[in-house]
Amino acid sequence: MPALDVNLDGDNAWPDLRDIDLVSGMWTRLSALPGGMQSGSLSIGILVELPDGQKVFADTSWSLLYMAVRAMAARYGVPH
Repeated sequence: MPALDVNLDGDNAWPDLRDIDLVSGMWTRLSALPGGMQSGSLSIGILVELPDGQKVFADTSWSLLYMAVRAMAARYGVPH
């Protein structure tokens, strides 16, 4: 299973990226991908649109995303 580093505080979350130019994009689409993992489990596809119009696809397992969201909800509550 892939790893997902979840930082619940955010401040200085990625010090290894401090010295590079980052491009901010926006999640614009999210999709459940049944059987998307090599194991056959559900994965979640995420489309990120960059300011120059390029699109980048990323994915993670449903299990990892769900655990990350649950950890954030436990710390910060459920959004309204």
